[in-house]
Amino acid sequence: MKENPFLIMQPDEMTAQEAADIFVDIYTDKPVVRGAGNTMITGVRGCGKSMLIRCSLSDFQMLRENKKFSELSSLAVVLPVKKTGLALAELMILEDYFAPYMMNEHYLTIYVMLYTFLGLTEIQFDPDFFEEKAYVDFFNIYIKQLRLCGCDDEIIPQYESERVFFDSLYNHMLMKLSEFKKFIANLYYNSEKKSIKYDLPFFSYEQLIVPIFKALLNLPGFPEGKKILLFIDDADYLNKTQTKVLNSWLVSRTQPTISIKVSAQEELYKTFLTYSEVLIESPHDFQEINISPIYTSNYVEGDYYNQAIQVLYRRLQLFFGKKGYPDYISKDTKKNIQNMKRKLEAFFPYYVEQEERIRAEERKLAEGYAENGRGNRKSDDIRRYAIPNYIRSLGGTRKSTSKFRYAGLNNIIHLSSGNLRYLLDSVASMYHKAEMESPAGSEITVISSTIQNYILREKGQDYLFRELKRSEEIKIEEPTLVADDPIEISDNPISTADKLGNLINAMGKTFYDILVSGDRNDPFSGRAERKVFSIALSNPHSIDAEISKVFRLGVQLGFLQKKTIGSKEGGGRTQQYILNRCFAPVFGLDPTGFQGYLFVTNEDLKKAIHSGKRLKSISQIDDNSKETPYQQMTVEDYRRN
Repeated sequence: MKENPFLIMQPDEMTAQEAADIFVDIYTDKPVVRGAGNTMITGVRGCGKSMLIRCSLSDFQMLRENKKFSELSSLAVVLPVKKTGLALAELMILEDYFAPYMMNEHYLTIYVMLYTFLGLTEIQFDPDFFEEKAYVDFFNIYIKQLRLCGCDDEIIPQYESERVFFDSLYNHMLMKLSEFKKFIANLYYNSEKKSIKYDLPFFSYEQLIVPIFKALLNLPGFPEGKKILLFIDDADYLNKTQTKVLNSWLVSRTQPTISIKVSAQEELYKTFLTYSEVLIESPHDFQEINISPIYTSNYVEGDYYNQAIQVLYRRLQLFFGKKGYPDYISKDTKKNIQNMKRKLEAFFPYYVEQEERIRAEERKLAEGYAENGRGNRKSDDIRRYAIPNYIRSLGGTRKSTSKFRYAGLNNIIHLSSGNLRYLLDSVASMYHKAEMESPAGSEITVISSTIQNYILREKGQDYLFRELKRSEEIKIEEPTLVADDPIEISDNPISTADKLGNLINAMGKTFYDILVSGDRNDPFSGRAERKVFSIALSNPHSIDAEISKVFRLGVQLGFLQKKTIGSKEGGGRTQQYILNRCFAPVFGLDPTGFQGYLFVTNEDLKKAIHSGKRLKSISQIDDNSKETPYQQMTVEDYRRN
């Protein structure tokens, strides 16, 4: 581990041992990822897609399962699209002059073969299985398929070992990659583009990848499961033509022998059409899973909250040693999770004065439950109202809520909104700031609540404005944050990014009003459910294109998570958009749960995206209405929906 125990390591740069040291399997309920069949893996940026893929590769599985390569159920290889040159802007020239689908498939195929052979050079093979004749036979198949694709290269393979053999094929693919890039460069910069002759081969999935992959499985010492999992990571970085090519691979019916696993950021996969304009569909052509968790309640065993505890604990365990942090990871029981939690709570302490005042609010609620209680159980009211009541007691304006300190393990995990990268980045920043404020050479054994609060507030604001500026060219001056009105984007937005900023502002203001509604002297006054972090569409069919575009950008940036729930009228489904809880410090919200959601109309949203003003006033939200626009969502609702 590096000096800071929480530093983020890029999955595709990790060795198998490094990945095994820090990996906590939070996707045990997603066996489809490592099983036979095509799969589309989606999720917000930072939710762990690449780490999940890294820990599905053969070298990791050998280490984790303590098996030889030949004993694995499958061979897993990965094409990390973000690291390649597949998104070359110069490829757009093909759309006008040459066969764009054939040439993009050729380019994509080269990279798949390149990374397949590279991955095989890093496998620890069992030397007892090596048979030179088998590799000679494989090479003859390789040459035959190259000839069928129009490649007449003379290749001299090396048969000293499996690693040396595959390295020679890797170098051959490097040469083919270089040739193709030179052709594209000449085509792009030559003024007589139409006169340039294409004299390179055409590689394809059917003519090269499929036969070569099948031949690999017949080599001695290869996985006994006789399956290959081809992971295409960050597929949203492919251009539209390449995406259509990949979709054509998905419908080619090569599974279970060859299963394609595609990962993409939510809402960014460019098209679900093939190059013949056929729509690929789930579950007919692939299974689709979204690995972005939305519910992080510490009252639900086995959810993201508990898994985040294991991730943080593992980092400290590696840094300080098992003497200070005993090994509970392999024994995932409720008792061991609680042991880990206690150690982490000591490292990330709560603000004591604030906790004492929240406990006082809890006692008031408990004492008044028999006469005024609203929930089915006393604990329900305590969970719903204690923290909101404390925030309300700080004052009626958001300026006063700056006194609320976002600190302690609960706040850190809930503010990450199910995003492991955000979680680790936050605590890494806390650790770094603690180092900067401590005497040189001193050991960091605790992160003060002051530092925690500072970092969590700073990161929420930074994430909002940084991502808005990156998403589109914002032509107005970036707003200045002030404590009593943290986001005033623009009354006249001129870009989708501005409109999204206004929507987030409107949601935050409205949710704050609901949170602090009622009489601060009456612990049971205010809305029935005051923790709100989402909106639902009253009539999804009335939402216009402008608002849909804003929602789409919000999901792409991770500001919002999209789900479906039962419609207000019943008998159908409608969209629900959940605010990223990392913005809770920006608006003075309680991030520890979101039991309610607010129904909104197209008119509400139209006003919000153009003004940033509240979606609804408190007087417009009627808890006693027959068709209440404001409803409670339970854990069971989320699981069912």
